[in-house]
Amino acid sequence: MNKIILVILLFAICKGYSQNHAVEKLSSAAVLKFSNTYLNKALLFQEIPQYNRDSSAYYYDKASKILQNNSPIQYEQLASIYLKRSNNITCNYKLTGLDSLAGIGWSDLTKIPQYKQNSLLEYNFLINWASIKLELGEHKQSLALFTKALTLAEDFKNPDLAAKNLMNKGVFYERYHLEEEQKLSIENLSKSLSYYQKIGAAKKPLELFSIYRSISNYYTERSSDSVYHYLNKIQPVLKYSKNPIIHAWYYVVLGRELITSPVHGQSIITKNQYDEGKKNIVRALKILETYKIKTSSITPYGYGLLADLNLRNKQYDLAISNYKRSKSGYLFLKNRYATESMSEYLGKAYQQKGDSPNALMYFKEYFDQSLIFQKEKNERGLRENELQINLLTQEKKLAYKQNQQIIFIVALLIVVILLALSYRNYLLKQKSNNQLALVNNDLESKNLLLDKKNAENELLLKEIHHRVKNNLEVVSSLLALQSAQIDDPNTKEAITEGQNRVNSIGIVHQKLYQGANLGTIEMKDYLLSLSESILYSYGEKERIDLKLEMEKIDLEIDTAIPLGLLINELMTNTIKYAFPKGKKGTINIKLEKQNNNILHLEVADYGIGKSDITQGTGFGGQLISLLTQQLNGTMKEIIQNGTTLIFDFKLNNSA
Repeated sequence: MNKIILVILLFAICKGYSQNHAVEKLSSAAVLKFSNTYLNKALLFQEIPQYNRDSSAYYYDKASKILQNNSPIQYEQLASIYLKRSNNITCNYKLTGLDSLAGIGWSDLTKIPQYKQNSLLEYNFLINWASIKLELGEHKQSLALFTKALTLAEDFKNPDLAAKNLMNKGVFYERYHLEEEQKLSIENLSKSLSYYQKIGAAKKPLELFSIYRSISNYYTERSSDSVYHYLNKIQPVLKYSKNPIIHAWYYVVLGRELITSPVHGQSIITKNQYDEGKKNIVRALKILETYKIKTSSITPYGYGLLADLNLRNKQYDLAISNYKRSKSGYLFLKNRYATESMSEYLGKAYQQKGDSPNALMYFKEYFDQSLIFQKEKNERGLRENELQINLLTQEKKLAYKQNQQIIFIVALLIVVILLALSYRNYLLKQKSNNQLALVNNDLESKNLLLDKKNAENELLLKEIHHRVKNNLEVVSSLLALQSAQIDDPNTKEAITEGQNRVNSIGIVHQKLYQGANLGTIEMKDYLLSLSESILYSYGEKERIDLKLEMEKIDLEIDTAIPLGLLINELMTNTIKYAFPKGKKGTINIKLEKQNNNILHLEVADYGIGKSDITQGTGFGGQLISLLTQQLNGTMKEIIQNGTTLIFDFKLNNSA
């Protein structure tokens, strides 16, 4: 009985003690100190070599919970924690997870009393959240957040904040992938780069990495030498950038360049360069595996690059396996556009392997998804048009405001000097300036809208040419698959000729969307691509040489397409009849514009000199005659040391 009473007394004492401690309240300063301690530990676990996402998440939770459990809640510190936790560059979460964290942090940010509001924190939050939305494909929301951030940046006077805003604008425009924004991107990135280079990588590693990354992305498919140059700039920055995701990005992009572009001073990619590229890609994947980073798009991207190498080495099964692994990774990350691309690559891999049913299945999947994405993109373009105009208007307003500030300072000095002489003239001048400003604003708004519409039309036209080229490529692939299942040589040959005709049109659309001028085709580059494609389709690249005698000539699409089809038929006839029994030969194509608005074409071979090859009753001969008539042309045939066909076409004045 005594023991029971003793236990009850001890329990009561302990309970009272714990209750006394529970009511103890930490001061705001103590809460903030504990929160910062946990936050620093969370950031420490985001760095090499102690990187650990779970540990970092644990301390982020500790840092936020101590704030949430103590009144008054310090919302500014809470928002700052969620900003760091949702950082799009350094944090290891799915994009949907980052979006959710950013939403929680924004909710805390809006609870800060108005008199305590931190415009810089709000700006940083909006920029980061806009970046996340952009990666998720939510372009409308991304533009709205980014435009709001630019409004806050209008009041930035500090050079460091001005450089930060230039950097953020450059990074955002580069990732938005519209041509007009790309030009703005490189301008802003270059201005911010000069500022941060003076400070150095030791103090601003993340900023310099972001700038170099965006510039190298800008030059991808524009200039491989520039990409190598800026990757070399990133290498010393890695010393101060401790996040493994940054290191993995560097090695996978370096690997990609090494397997796709010769290094400076080389004309081809050597075996050693391919091996070095593969080594860097594997290194990037190893970094992500070592630190258990499973939510980075670098992983499926790296496996896609390895699959490209496997396909080049004709390791079809390994290539298919890596493409499937890449596709699964993109599906896990909910990246629909990259998943669509993997379907196309799988179709090509199965096609090269000779597995027609699987190739057809993946090509169909790619084609179906392409139509869906195109529809979504067109609808998105209509929804975003107004926001894009607002974004560019914001840029113009910012520049206009800066110019107005300079004008105001100059005007103020003039007013001080001239005030004693003519106060009345000063008033009249101010009135005139105000009227002029109103006129300028009106003209600027109209010009901005017109420029934007022109840019949208150009983008839409490029997208149409791109989709037409892709669809023609799918048709060509389907013809190739059908041809592989046919034994009759005549039917197979007819399908091959049809495939070449489709390719000749497809190459026109490819050159249109790749070129700077959407209305014309540069014929020398086009005919070189077309001729090599025809020789490749017949397997005659080694036996037959090709010579092009022409300067750069730009022709409209209405002239380029029939001319390409005509040359396709002439080369097909030459390959079939001019060099029998495996005889080697040369095809010479000459194209020139003459002074009397005549387009002069000569196609010559040094073969057996077969006559009347363009006058037969076959489809090819009829097509040559029809195309000549369509181009308002005349044709002459010379049989001497082979066959020479001479055409003169009357060009329209616009051509």
